[in-house]
Amino acid sequence: MPVPDPLLRPAARLLAEPAPGEIIDPPQYSIAWVILAVLCVLVIIALIVGTLKITRAIEKRIAYRLRPSDLEALKAEFLRAVNELADRHEAEELGAREGHHELTGVMRRFVKRTTGHDVTSQDLATLRADARTRAVGELIADLYEPDFALASDRELQESVRRAREVIREWS
Repeated sequence: MPVPDPLLRPAARLLAEPAPGEIIDPPQYSIAWVILAVLCVLVIIALIVGTLKITRAIEKRIAYRLRPSDLEALKAEFLRAVNELADRHEAEELGAREGHHELTGVMRRFVKRTTGHDVTSQDLATLRADARTRAVGELIADLYEPDFALASDRELQESVRRAREVIREWS
């Protein structure tokens, strides 16, 4: 079936006409796209910085909550001193008598630092009378025999074990 001639005429006329004499520039990007891109980058940076600050603040709060109390830090300090004394005795740098003497001093300093009362020269009756220092008073009473006797069968390891118990149970 032949195509009617009136339909072909407009198409042929369009193809036969020359292109317009001027060159049309391509459409330019709007400045709004650049501004939008910069805003997106700023929002991403703000989200990253905000997330880091929030997580660090949470970690600090958790670490602060989990830090040892002053009493726990003192206990750890005096447990280290008792352990160091036991290590010196095992290395045979310290005899049992001298070790008991030093252990008595460590325990008296422990009571002084935890209670604030100077018990370095306090007698045993006073230490035993106070409910808070009774355990230390009992320990020091047991340490006096090997501390001052010329010979004793009391082992320093047992005294060190008891001193550790008293320090750990201190409140």
